[in-house]
Amino acid sequence: MKDSKYYLKCVKCDHITPDFGTWFEQNQICPECGSKHSEVWYNSDYKELPYIIKGNPDSFWQYFYYLPLEKRENIISRHEGSVPVQQWWFLEDFVKDTYGLDITIYVYRNDMNGGTGTFKDVAAALGASILKEHDIKQYCVASTGNTATSFAKYLAIAGVNCSVFIPDNALKASEAMISSFGQRVFRVKGDYSKAKSLAAEYSKKYNILISSGNIDPIRVEAKKTMVFEWLRQIERMPDVYIQAISGGTGPIAIDKGIREIKSIYPDLKNPKFIMVQPDKCDPMVRAWEDAESKGFPEGFENNYPIIDNPKTEVPTLATGNPATYPIISKLVKDSEGTFLRMKEEKMLAIGKLIAFERKINIGPASAVCFGGFFEALKKGLIQNGQSVMINIGEGVRRAPDFVEQMIYTTKIVDSLDECEPHLLDDYRKQLWDDVLND
Repeated sequence: MKDSKYYLKCVKCDHITPDFGTWFEQNQICPECGSKHSEVWYNSDYKELPYIIKGNPDSFWQYFYYLPLEKRENIISRHEGSVPVQQWWFLEDFVKDTYGLDITIYVYRNDMNGGTGTFKDVAAALGASILKEHDIKQYCVASTGNTATSFAKYLAIAGVNCSVFIPDNALKASEAMISSFGQRVFRVKGDYSKAKSLAAEYSKKYNILISSGNIDPIRVEAKKTMVFEWLRQIERMPDVYIQAISGGTGPIAIDKGIREIKSIYPDLKNPKFIMVQPDKCDPMVRAWEDAESKGFPEGFENNYPIIDNPKTEVPTLATGNPATYPIISKLVKDSEGTFLRMKEEKMLAIGKLIAFERKINIGPASAVCFGGFFEALKKGLIQNGQSVMINIGEGVRRAPDFVEQMIYTTKIVDSLDECEPHLLDDYRKQLWDDVLND
């Protein structure tokens, strides 16, 4: 085992699986205890990591020695995972003026990923590369939209046939993009839970590998590299991490990345995890509030509601059955973090404000994340002197309806007399008021 680059270790019983080829043969479960949750560990020398981090990568493949791929020739990449961390001073000024806090606000620009412009591209790139290395030709995935689109594209590049199961409320633009890559789309008459169920049955019937969700070791290994990127770009871990949450691979991956490099970065610890859901699909928030009101009794993490057919306007966050809550909630509690809800009715106002102040268009799930940031400030969850990392999980490539709703400066005219110059600042106060006023 020491001669190999990596191995998988069962989280529940410590059983060792030597590589992904064997993992796939085991149907992606531990043969000893049946658990689906295994983690990848490496025989690499982590003393090289600080030197690798000093590089100027064009993708997350800079960290090849700490990724579960044997041969570089199998790499599938579209310049993903080396996205910029930006410091947003306009938000820092707002917090200083409104709350009297001196904080540093970083924004992790996953909308700039070179694949599909979402948080999912790194996992899809690693997944496509691993499947190529092991000569896998068929794969299937159930998704609310972003994961499906990323995997459809990257697997098509790798020559892997990907069958995609999406719920009935998935964005039409996501369906169109998946189909344009030549991958099969199954739009299920039902919610995400039904899509997952059908995908699992399909996988079993045709003996096709299926993405094992948010604890999938491929996804976790890809996304853990954000820890390396933060060390490269800001030379530290943030004090607070804010993300809109559907399933929750983000905090799982951050925790894994930090544990993996503890030997050379002993002072690293998880940031305070603040997980945000929209008020029309908030099962994790409800579960957390219930547990908090009871003083977090033993086993609290196993109690969560299931929302059938959630009517959210953010299909990518429409996970009504939060099966990963037992894992995520413990990470959040251990980090002294929390779950927050934001009002969906505020998404458009937030999208307009960010576009005005930063000249970028964010997707609806990213607007939910920023809504959580403003809620965290109102609740006093961010302290003076802290640094905050806000994850822009997506842009607007597949949310044309959201963009169309941002029209607010148009004036219908019939003659030149009705036309006059404008000043940008004329809009600023109203945009901020629309976000902040309840």
